[in-house]
Amino acid sequence: MRDQPTRLAWQDFAHDLADLLRARGVQTPLYLVGGAVRDAWLRKPTDDIDIVVQGKAIPLARRVCDWLEADIYVMDRQRGVARVFVKKDDRAISLDFADQRGPTLEDDLRERDFTMNAMAADLLGDIGALIDPLDGENALRAKILRRCSPNAIAADPIRCLRAVRLSAQFDLKIEPATAADIRRCGKDIRQTSAERIRDEFFKLLGLERAARGLRVLERLGLLRMIVPAIAPAALPGCLAHAERLSTLLTAISRRRTDNTTAAFDLGMLVIQLDRFRSSLEARLAQQYGNGRTHAQLLALSTLLGDADHVATVAEALRLSVDEARILSQVTAGQLASPAKSAERIEQHRFWHRLGDCGIDIILLGAAQELASQGAALDQRDWLRRVEQITQLLDGWFNHYDTLVKPKPLLTGHEVKQLLGIETGPQIGAALAALREAQALGEATTRAEAQQFVARLLASE
Repeated sequence: MRDQPTRLAWQDFAHDLADLLRARGVQTPLYLVGGAVRDAWLRKPTDDIDIVVQGKAIPLARRVCDWLEADIYVMDRQRGVARVFVKKDDRAISLDFADQRGPTLEDDLRERDFTMNAMAADLLGDIGALIDPLDGENALRAKILRRCSPNAIAADPIRCLRAVRLSAQFDLKIEPATAADIRRCGKDIRQTSAERIRDEFFKLLGLERAARGLRVLERLGLLRMIVPAIAPAALPGCLAHAERLSTLLTAISRRRTDNTTAAFDLGMLVIQLDRFRSSLEARLAQQYGNGRTHAQLLALSTLLGDADHVATVAEALRLSVDEARILSQVTAGQLASPAKSAERIEQHRFWHRLGDCGIDIILLGAAQELASQGAALDQRDWLRRVEQITQLLDGWFNHYDTLVKPKPLLTGHEVKQLLGIETGPQIGAALAALREAQALGEATTRAEAQQFVARLLASE
């Protein structure tokens, strides 16, 4: 016997929108569909609302845009799709209006990807009542991801990647027929635009269970189609690195739970890094094109291992120049800068060589150490490593002006005069030596800097 349908839990904005449309006399049948309905069933907040219009969606979207004093972007004029951007308090909400596909709502829903995304609600009727012709609710209850129709995957191969992302995001099992379709149609994923592949893949990389999704991609034969540079022999290590990075980033974030930090290795790290949490979170949340984050870039870097592969991957995923540069710095930095020492001079040289990329190297290095050591991790060695990490980050965040990048006490011209030469490598060497002396506190005034350079000259 089928369970009674759950009442959908909509946020106030959805109810306010329904009230506005009724007050404005809208009578065209409108239905909330897709991920927004799924999230309302799960009682999760959402800022992305899809609306199917039994009529012309774009003219209605324009009217809603005017009523809400919002902005609009026509995404697909031929298919009748427009997005309205609404600012509500401190939220940015997007309303996607689309012409109904097919003569009935059920026809539209059957054209969608997975049954969990093929549920609907009547926006102008009982908004809390679930419309569920494909039994998406029971699939969700059973934690199963099921395609809407036998041709759903073949109709749009990006759904292969989306299936894995949704299974990881909502802890679902991909049912056998759907998995078989993914294996069969996965070879066609490159027929999809690189931008769509990139955006779906980065959504997966942003999940707490990203590593699980990556492993499923590999089992289904998709991972190396998306990231062509992965060497088969290196793949197990790459996936282990990705998994430990994911748990580490969760542990130092506000998303962590008591279970996240129950283990000794992460627990000790979190205790020490809590003082830097706000700064670390701000860096990891930094966004690039289309909302891609720095944390997602770091997750991608665990799959590369070799800086020589960055250009190939950046091109395949249509990454920005900044993203490609960061990936190059991070992959090269992991090989060249293990950051094992916390001596003051070593700290200065580490940060001088790597700049803010050193933060990424520290996090990736810690994750790599945890991944490679596993159960064999020596607690005393790890405690020393955590202390070194803490001192390095303390230097960057709390002593930047004195340890990382002290303000030069002398100019290159002044050093030339003191050395009595016009130009040459001695100038650069003297400036570098003076910079390190400042970082060590051995030269804190112009007079001390002049004396330091004079001693250099005398020692030659």
